[in-house]
Amino acid sequence: MNENIYTVSQVNNYIRLLLEDDVLLNGIYIEGEISNLKRHTSGHIYFSIKDEECSINAVIYKQDALNIKGNFENGTKVICFGYISSYPKSGQYQICVKNIKNTGLGNVFLEFENLKEKLKNEGLFDEVYKMELPKLPKIIGVITSQTGAAIRDILNVAKRRNPNIKIILIPALVQGKDAPNSIINAINIANEYGKLDILILARGGGSKEDLWAFNDENLARAIFYSSIPIVTGIGHEIDFTIADFVADFRAPTPSAAIEVCLPKVEDLKEKVYNNFCSINRNINKKIGESKLKFQLNINKSCFVNFLDRILDYQIFVENKIDKMNLSISSKIRENKLILNSNIDKIEALSPLNILKNGYTFVCDKDEKNIKSSKDLNKDDEIILHFLDGSKKAKIIE
Repeated sequence: MNENIYTVSQVNNYIRLLLEDDVLLNGIYIEGEISNLKRHTSGHIYFSIKDEECSINAVIYKQDALNIKGNFENGTKVICFGYISSYPKSGQYQICVKNIKNTGLGNVFLEFENLKEKLKNEGLFDEVYKMELPKLPKIIGVITSQTGAAIRDILNVAKRRNPNIKIILIPALVQGKDAPNSIINAINIANEYGKLDILILARGGGSKEDLWAFNDENLARAIFYSSIPIVTGIGHEIDFTIADFVADFRAPTPSAAIEVCLPKVEDLKEKVYNNFCSINRNINKKIGESKLKFQLNINKSCFVNFLDRILDYQIFVENKIDKMNLSISSKIRENKLILNSNIDKIEALSPLNILKNGYTFVCDKDEKNIKSSKDLNKDDEIILHFLDGSKKAKIIE
């Protein structure tokens, strides 16, 4: 075996010395766009400088940061002056920036802002179009890399919160130029499947370059037109992408996304128990109030000695009925006397009573009364009415 065996520290330190001793790399200007900017509590500033294809880590140490004028943020296009070195603990090389010049906004940042403004004006971010998440989903779809940490985190959280929920993975690329089309295809597959209650679009943390696939316009429109509610859990809490603005709900991380979609079994049990207790309390309260009202009512004067009052009213009613019967009987007798008297008067005036005395009355053949002899002529037929019958006759002169 070769006796020249070195430790990792020795190799990394040797590489650092090579980089720092290089004439070109010891004082170099690099132009690019700032991303992943972090201002540490120590006073150091960490970020990346990127162009359309590559990026390089950068650091401004506290003593240099104090001397730098002007302001710069993510998306700022800058020219950095410094030297290339490496960080021995991780073996990653970086530019140690001694000075920095702000040259405006970077193209990538402008593209992001322009697309964001365009989609916002079209209404793709409006709350009115965002679908409500189901309270108790049965099947949740997850679009992410099948080998990434995101799906592992999601499955672990789901198993802990509610192991009865079915999780379906729809694999897709989540980084690189082919990622947007891969994610769009996964969204289409999920919608065609038609059995998912919620769809989670997830990716673990990374640089803004790593998350850039989620700033694609076609992907944004695919999310907007999905018939399934979509929850995004992309990167870290501070990372925002176009997909987050369009989604029905944005969670800060993949783990938070599944927590939003999936209530804990214990929470559901507690909610059911609390609802049961609340309903039970309300029922008992109503029963208690009804009992109190009943006690108050039965003690009212109208319910005291209720049966005696009924008996009194029964006697009162019976007396009234007896009086009514007596009054009715009396009226009937009076009316009978009046009726008999009127009958006698009518009979007294009746022509039939006159006939009893030997009288008759004369009618023509049509039974019309003859009141005068002048109403009769020779040969007219007449009818003579007696008490016991009638006879026909003829006038002879």
